[in-house]
Amino acid sequence: MILKALELHGFKSFPDKTVLNFSDGITAVVGPNGSGKSNISDAIRWVLGEQSNKALRGDKMEDVIFNGTALRKPVGFAEVSLIISNTDRALDFDADDVKVTRRCYRSGAGEYLINNASVRLKDIQMLFMNTGLGRDGYSIIGQGRIEDIVSSKSQERREIFEEAAGIAKYRYHKNEAERRLAAAEENLVRLRDILQELESRVGPLAQQCEKAKQYLTLAGEKKELEIGLWLRTMNASRSVLRELDAKLELARTQYEDAGAAQEQFEEEIEQIAAAAQQLTVQMDDIRRQSQLLIEQAAQEDSRAAVLRNDITHNEENIARIEGEIADSETGDAHIDGDIAAKHAEIEEKNAAIHAAEQQQLSLSEQMEELSRAGEAAAGEVQALSEKAAALALQLSDLRVQVSTGDSTLAEITLRLSQVTAAVALKTAQSSTADEQLCAVEKELAACNEQVESLQNTVGGYQMRYDARIGKVDAAKAQADKLTLDAEEKSRRARLLEELERNLDGFAQSVKAVMKEAGRGALRGIHGPVSRLIHAQADYALAIETALGAAAQNLVCDRDEDAKRAIRFLKETHGGRVTFLPLSNIRGTRLREQPSGEAGFVGIAADLVTYEPQYADIAESLLGRTVIAEDMDDATAIARKYGYKFRVVTLDGQVVNAGGSLTGGSSIKGAGLLSRRAEIEKLQAEAKTLTAKAKEATDTYEQLKRDIAAVEAALTGAKGELVTAGEDRIRCEGEVRRLREQTAANRAALEEHTAEIAALQERAAAAKAQAADATAKIEKVTAEKEAVEAEIESRSGGRRALAEQREALSAAIAQARLDALAAAKEIEGIRQAIEALEARRADAGGHRAALGEQINALKDMNAAIAAQVGETEKAAATLREKAQGATKDIEELIAKRQEGEAEQTALRRRSREKNEEREHLGQEVARLEEKQVSVQKQTDDLTRRLYEEYELTRMEAEAVAKPIEDVGAANRRVTELKNKIRALGNVNVGAIEEYAEVNERYQFMKTNVEDVETSRNELLRQIEDLTVHMREIFLERFKQINYYYGIVFSEIFGGGKGELKLSDPDDILGSGIEMYIQPPGKVILNLAALSGGEKALAAIALLFAILKVTPSPFCVLDEIEAALDDVNVDRYAAYLRRMCDKTQFIAITHRRGTMEEADTLYGVTMQERGVSKLLELRASEVEEKLGLKLQQQNG
Repeated sequence: MILKALELHGFKSFPDKTVLNFSDGITAVVGPNGSGKSNISDAIRWVLGEQSNKALRGDKMEDVIFNGTALRKPVGFAEVSLIISNTDRALDFDADDVKVTRRCYRSGAGEYLINNASVRLKDIQMLFMNTGLGRDGYSIIGQGRIEDIVSSKSQERREIFEEAAGIAKYRYHKNEAERRLAAAEENLVRLRDILQELESRVGPLAQQCEKAKQYLTLAGEKKELEIGLWLRTMNASRSVLRELDAKLELARTQYEDAGAAQEQFEEEIEQIAAAAQQLTVQMDDIRRQSQLLIEQAAQEDSRAAVLRNDITHNEENIARIEGEIADSETGDAHIDGDIAAKHAEIEEKNAAIHAAEQQQLSLSEQMEELSRAGEAAAGEVQALSEKAAALALQLSDLRVQVSTGDSTLAEITLRLSQVTAAVALKTAQSSTADEQLCAVEKELAACNEQVESLQNTVGGYQMRYDARIGKVDAAKAQADKLTLDAEEKSRRARLLEELERNLDGFAQSVKAVMKEAGRGALRGIHGPVSRLIHAQADYALAIETALGAAAQNLVCDRDEDAKRAIRFLKETHGGRVTFLPLSNIRGTRLREQPSGEAGFVGIAADLVTYEPQYADIAESLLGRTVIAEDMDDATAIARKYGYKFRVVTLDGQVVNAGGSLTGGSSIKGAGLLSRRAEIEKLQAEAKTLTAKAKEATDTYEQLKRDIAAVEAALTGAKGELVTAGEDRIRCEGEVRRLREQTAANRAALEEHTAEIAALQERAAAAKAQAADATAKIEKVTAEKEAVEAEIESRSGGRRALAEQREALSAAIAQARLDALAAAKEIEGIRQAIEALEARRADAGGHRAALGEQINALKDMNAAIAAQVGETEKAAATLREKAQGATKDIEELIAKRQEGEAEQTALRRRSREKNEEREHLGQEVARLEEKQVSVQKQTDDLTRRLYEEYELTRMEAEAVAKPIEDVGAANRRVTELKNKIRALGNVNVGAIEEYAEVNERYQFMKTNVEDVETSRNELLRQIEDLTVHMREIFLERFKQINYYYGIVFSEIFGGGKGELKLSDPDDILGSGIEMYIQPPGKVILNLAALSGGEKALAAIALLFAILKVTPSPFCVLDEIEAALDDVNVDRYAAYLRRMCDKTQFIAITHRRGTMEEADTLYGVTMQERGVSKLLELRASEVEEKLGLKLQQQNG
């Protein structure tokens, strides 16, 4: 194993990366003072794990980092690496090359690496242990330290010998074993204390456990019986409920059926009333149809008269056609002569027409003059003529009316006698119904007023009830929620208080002292720190972490109180407790105030509350602890203030003074302070919730009382309203019946009266019509005669003018007539000619056509005659139908009366059904009340199941046993309750606690035995290591002493050097004494040696050690500085002799050493504060020196 290279970067005066490569033999590092040569040895010492700032010639570890110059900025870190060849595996590391690196950052952080893998300092130390390269090794001799080997005390000198003897590793293992032994002893004491405390608890707990088991057995049997009895009752209740459900369903069905039947009755009553109304309408229709039939019969009579007139007219036409046929039967002999005569006649007629037209023009002019004079008189005459014609037609109609009136009058007289009798009957019925209706209407008015009043009352109560029911539900839900929340908070607070009272979580020793103090046996005990200071919930975890185990320290008044308690614990083997006497403790506060730092919460002592007498306690325990928000803030605050105080985060992580970090889950004792804060918080919340729950409950109860009053009033009002409603329905039905009866009577009376009036009117009208018609006949006849006389009179009065006008008119008319007659005659002649020609062509066909016309007219007369018969028959039928309508009306009246009787019966049945429905409603209410009662009993048992045993009914049925004898079961339950009561207070938790404590006791007992076994094993191991170390050290010491005598004589050129143990009986603890006698001198005290002699003696010791235990390499920093040239040469020569087993790096100013070196590095400081390295082979140096010497000799 050799050192291959050294790499420096940012270390002291080497800011740039600098590499020194080493080979076998001697490497010399030279340079002027202050150039940074010794920084190379410091770098090797530092990378091997040196922790002493003094040994590295600095005040703090950050001083090894290049701190900058006027021209260069400081660097952020220092890094040094050693590259060691490990092909022989001298180091316990599986690699041919081992690169050991150390880094240091200005933040204070640092790291170690082996082959670029992060390791611990301990790993570095273990790697180089017993190689001479360790922290206490002899492979690195710093500047000015060589004389310390001789000048130091014998005990301090021993460290080098232990490293040389190779027992450092054994010493490390022994120290580790002794540390573990001390821990085992301490753990054994603690375990024995715990075991003793557990022994004191196991016995009482065993008794309590047995008692609790008896209780659980009795309680279990009681539970089974009670659950069985309750389930039996619940099952019976279930059967009762099923039976009640069936009865209630039947009653409700009957109630609904009664309501439906009542509604059906009402509906039928309404239908009968509607049918009666329909019958009345039908009677009106029949009466109107009867009147219409009579009128239609009269119309049929008139139509028959017209048809008979048509027959007469057709007969006249037949006679005319027969004459024409007779004329047409003349022979055809004269037809041609007639045709010629006709044409000649046409010519004559045309001439006559022309003459008549001329005459007409002349007469027309005369007539126009006369017309203007007689126009008025002509108009009057014309009007009178038309009037006379109208009077003649009227006279015919009047004669028909007289005949019709006589027959109608006979029918009316018969009907009047019938209707008059019906009027007398209905008048009596109507009078009785009116009296009854008046009385019932008064009763109905009173019912309506009462119903309206009760409806208003019910509406008001209903509105109040609806408004309150929502409030009641909301108030109940709020009260229940607040009550449950308050109970939950109180339950948790009681649980925590129980833990607090039992000092759960406190050491048994603390419990023992507090118990004695509670009994008054120990005075002056105030209590644990965790009970005397209080913290907000936000700070509780941080304060608990800051207090740590001190949370269980007991505060007392004076030293004497603490001593008494300690004696008590010692006598009772109760364990150990730390006491804080108020008379002794003085608080200290942190001088630094990082209040402006990010994440700073406060000083821990300022974040807790306490009574004034405990101020020093709080300041002492928490005055130098800072609380920060989180870990980042905590590390930043701690780093800024040089890790001088502890910083705790709100979540319980810790940056300790000095820079170490503690974190993870909560520490032992955590929860004691927060438990107190949680209790206070829960109690406050429970108190607030209880007050709110009480307010909500009071509000709920008040609302319940209000709504109960409103509901009672509402129920009463509804009952009254139902009664009033039923009365009103009864009255309304009666009024409706009476009104219908009255209306029917009145309608019948009105109908009869109207019919009588109508009949009387018709009779009077018929009589009047007949009389009027007779009178009118006479009058019309007289008027007709008068008109005719008037026409004659008027015509006679204007005779002169009229005669002249008539003469002219007659002449004009005659002229016209002559012309027209001539034209007609011409047309007739032409037709005659055509006829003659046609007759000549088909005289037989014409006669046949005329015969057909005659036949058609005869057929028409026959049809008309049949139609006349049908019309007369229809008129008779219509009169029969009109007569039958009276019978139909009487039948409808009988039907209506039957409906009224049925309606009365239905109203009676409706009242009976209503009474039945009321009875059923009462039965439904009774059954519902009983159902609620049984259901409440079941619900109470279900609630007790859950409250007492936390079982649902289904779960209870799964575990319950059937009860055969209920009486015996109840007696057994009473007996079990008495036995449970006789047991007194029972700690059911003792079973689990005993099992837990006993298990813990057995576990602790096993642990004590294991720890004792481990302690014995450690004692044996320490003994073995001690014997082995003693043997190895003594053997190596003798070898070193032997070689020391030889090397001393060789180095000094004579004399004597010897090493002795200052205490031969204590080989492993004895110091090393040096006895030195240079040639020709007697030295009684090493202080009498010169500096060179001390250095030479120390060098001799170093070489002797290297002969016995060679180091892979050795760094010698100017250890020959005090020697003269002759001794330097001897020293250098001896280095050369030792090179076969050890690689030397010599930092020197001496020529002899330089001459002996194989490799030479020069260190310069061309730039102030920055070291530079120059490598030069020794042969090159010798060559250069030889040239110089030769030049000087020449």
